[in-house]
Amino acid sequence: MGTLNEGFLGGFSGTLGTAVGSKWKRKNVIRSRPPRKRGKSSESQIANQVKFRVMNKFLRPITDLLNQTYRKSALGMMSGFNRAFSDNSIRGAVIGEYPDYKIDYSRILLSKGSLANAGAPSVVSNETGKLVFNWADNSGINQALGSDGAFVAVFLEELNHWVYQGNIAMRNAGTCTLEVASFTGKPVQTYIGFVSADRNRTSESLYTGLVNVL
Repeated sequence: MGTLNEGFLGGFSGTLGTAVGSKWKRKNVIRSRPPRKRGKSSESQIANQVKFRVMNKFLRPITDLLNQTYRKSALGMMSGFNRAFSDNSIRGAVIGEYPDYKIDYSRILLSKGSLANAGAPSVVSNETGKLVFNWADNSGINQALGSDGAFVAVFLEELNHWVYQGNIAMRNAGTCTLEVASFTGKPVQTYIGFVSADRNRTSESLYTGLVNVL
């Protein structure tokens, strides 16, 4: 608490709001109050910060994709990326014990919505630097149309690098090929999802497993 020494316009000692009054060489001095030092973060806070960094490092390279596939799910001013980040955090996609956290790729969602995803999707690599996605055409189920566009995404943990392509094929094609020459000879995590032609409906993405690229 501050003390006024000579009336309202005089000097004061102590603290008043953000000001600190004192005497220096018989003069009244007023200086700003130094910011309060933050207390040390708790162990749980530090652990959550590490989890945040792990998820951010994983999803940040596909921000453009997530802003499209989560566009209809985002609330208010939230971006698609932020909604995807929140959803995957809630799903417990970061696993392990502090400080050794890692991504559980099977829990990751790259899109969310009521549109039907692919029927029985699978991924194979029968040719060097290429991945072939196959699925059953399930047009007519949950508003699914043959014109819905497939998007596929592939992640290489070793390099923390993604390759993805939107609208790579229509649902009724039942197949598409993704060029991943930079991943040749490496194991990759794979995903598939669908977006309607008018971009107003999106499926929940599916994890299509770990595949070794020839």
